[in-house]
Amino acid sequence: MGSTFKLSSLNRENLNKLMTPVVFCIDKGRLSPYIREFKVLSVNRVLSNSLLGYDCGKRNLFVADELNKIIENSDEPILITDFEMLFNPEYQFDILKLFILANRKHKIAVLWCGRFADGNLRFAEPGYVDYKSYNIKEYDISCII
Repeated sequence: MGSTFKLSSLNRENLNKLMTPVVFCIDKGRLSPYIREFKVLSVNRVLSNSLLGYDCGKRNLFVADELNKIIENSDEPILITDFEMLFNPEYQFDILKLFILANRKHKIAVLWCGRFADGNLRFAEPGYVDYKSYNIKEYDISCII
């Protein structure tokens, strides 16, 4: 299902027509011409502040709900950045599926905080507890490389 596009083959109009969440797998500095209308949402800071109201041992139960609230209360379209905390193994949810569901209500794009290789989005390195690899063909997303 997932698609890959080279940044050089897109313009802002084409980008806005994509119905799936857009995952940018490029340097943030190259994004400026494409994301002028996007509101940048730095997830780590906002989400960690919203989780402070919950008991430490139960925060993992509220992460997805709190993230959805943050996205719902944001102006669209949204560029999600700085979301490394979502890879915490205690949270046990599929981050890409969460973004896909959120995109149904709000147009979102994501600045990937890992790397793209061989049709996979990766976070961390094999052997680390927070390592994740997502085959983009299994997700309804558009990766920009």
